[in-house]
Amino acid sequence: MKYQLTAILITLIYCTHAQSNSVGGITIDPNIKMEAEKHFNGNEFEQVNRRNQVQIFQNSVEWDLYENDSLLFSTNHKPKTIISKSLYLWKGDTLFIDGGVGLAVGVGFSIQIVQGQAKIYHMLSSDDAPDYAYEPTSTVLFRINVPCHKQRAIVSEVPIKGSGKIIYGYVEFESEEFYEIKGSGPRVKARSNMKMYFKSGEFKF
Repeated sequence: MKYQLTAILITLIYCTHAQSNSVGGITIDPNIKMEAEKHFNGNEFEQVNRRNQVQIFQNSVEWDLYENDSLLFSTNHKPKTIISKSLYLWKGDTLFIDGGVGLAVGVGFSIQIVQGQAKIYHMLSSDDAPDYAYEPTSTVLFRINVPCHKQRAIVSEVPIKGSGKIIYGYVEFESEEFYEIKGSGPRVKARSNMKMYFKSGEFKF
């Protein structure tokens, strides 16, 4: 009887763990850590990352940026090494995994997981003034999350809230159109294609 109870407990623990790591819209694969680390260069941020929740790293990123339907910038499918950052945080029952290129501002991704379902967005945020809008005449905002298509994401695990664990992942997408304001000029229609690996620490308020 004791062995039967032990077997039942092991089964329940395994099933609970499997359910917590079962998310629609993304793939959960612990092996993504090994692949992701191949794309992170240098260790100059190692001491900073140990002290802070936001992870900063040199990262190889594929990025195509279109403005008014013309290609403005491209890595030509040869990943470009760019300083990147990433973090994850919990707001209520929603897990946000955000990452992008640069330090002061953000151009990257936001993976949002709630009730076992994930959505992937192209994240854009500005620093000094609101620069982005969803539509030609909609409100200009400091940050927008643009819906994507042809999207795919892999994460090493769904972290337990408060665990402080570092998670790893990969995301790729083609964004829908958005609008960018450059200085006093007119709004520019834009869209992005992006592929990048990331590592995220837990941000705690």
